[in-house]
Amino acid sequence: MSSKITVVMKPAKAIFADYGTHQGSLSSGGMAYFVLLAIAPAAVVIGSIAGALIGPERTKAVIEAIIEQIPNNGADFHTSVESILNVLTGASASALTITSIASFFVAIYASSKAIMALRMALDRSFGFVSQRHGLLGRVRDAILTLIGLLVVVAVLVALTLLPRIMSAFGIEGFKVSTGIAVIDWLAYLAVVWVLVLALYQWAPSHKGLITWRSPIAIGVAVWLLGASIGVGIYVGFSSTIGVTIAAFGAPMVILLWLYFSFIGVLLGAEAQMYLNKQGENTRA
Repeated sequence: MSSKITVVMKPAKAIFADYGTHQGSLSSGGMAYFVLLAIAPAAVVIGSIAGALIGPERTKAVIEAIIEQIPNNGADFHTSVESILNVLTGASASALTITSIASFFVAIYASSKAIMALRMALDRSFGFVSQRHGLLGRVRDAILTLIGLLVVVAVLVALTLLPRIMSAFGIEGFKVSTGIAVIDWLAYLAVVWVLVLALYQWAPSHKGLITWRSPIAIGVAVWLLGASIGVGIYVGFSSTIGVTIAAFGAPMVILLWLYFSFIGVLLGAEAQMYLNKQGENTRA
């Protein structure tokens, strides 16, 4: 039994040691802050564009329909999402203003900072010399952020038009979920797994660091879904956190979830790097 524990503890110790050396917790906190900073301005931008294209009422209806179909979403989850939803739907009801224009630039700035920090953190985790991105790198990150905002708007528009298209073919009551929690969670797990693979494949400076057969990607996907459930349970049963939320609002829940999510992403990168090194040593 002791030998089996040693086999497990040795790689775990090495992974956490590298994670500490690369200041993973500090990086996770910084990225969580910048993402949180970008959420409200991004909601204003998305709401303004989507509201102009499909109208504020349809925008709100689509988002509420998506939220209702998320399995096991508790009251604390609804409190956090409702605050963002209010910002988004409020923006969709108004025309293009100075506020929405300013929000656009704030969202681009904060999101691009988070992207840059994530790329640098993954470079360190995968053993590359991390360098500050120059002007071209920052422009690239800003463009990626802009594309992300436009993709969200496109999804909202598509979800508005899709029921009408399905209705034309005689399919009524179209939903994006099965209504069976287990199947829905497995579908979400598959989607998150693909996103994690894409992140580890394309975000670092060097490509080809992970394959679809790696157990790390599925482990990180499980961590991310587990963090969503765990934070909700912790917030629901912790009186201390409950008081904090009452004082500072729903952003505390979102910040906590983002922090644990980024920890999982960086720990996964450290674990993948450990497996890559072990594979190189075995081949040598």
